[in-house]
Amino acid sequence: MDPKAMLEGRTRETRIRRDAAGRWWNGEEPISHPNLVRAFDAWVDRAEDGRFCLKNDINWAYVAIEGAPFFVRGVRVTDGGGAELLLSDGKHEPLDPDSLRQDASGVLHCSVHGGAFAARFDRGAMHDLAPILEADGEGVFLRIGGRAIRPPVVADPVSWAPPG
Repeated sequence: MDPKAMLEGRTRETRIRRDAAGRWWNGEEPISHPNLVRAFDAWVDRAEDGRFCLKNDINWAYVAIEGAPFFVRGVRVTDGGGAELLLSDGKHEPLDPDSLRQDASGVLHCSVHGGAFAARFDRGAMHDLAPILEADGEGVFLRIGGRAIRPPVVADPVSWAPPG
């Protein structure tokens, strides 16, 4: 049998994409079923070639991701002055304050999953930061773990990595 014929219909390419606002699409059709959206959010990963994919225990397929691959949906300020993030994939993890940055419009981003991915704070998560927001003569900053954190404004908060 012809090898091309064997692979016909068995591609990992899809028309599935997520826009920068976090909405999933299949081509031009929105994907709105809450369980499917939740599953897709939890399955975001990178394939071995570096492209974004949806990966679960059974299979994986390429997808297009616009903007940050993850969203910070909520923030819990801890007793020690740190912050715990609730991510769009349903996982919780501590905020790495040194990974905070903001885009030109002031939207916060950070690195998650050991620094492997960028996450964008949604409005609710940014509101959750109010208890650790302070101001001085230099401007607004976050007080995290006793430190004043002033996230830099960067041109590309999705690709940016902390210096060092």
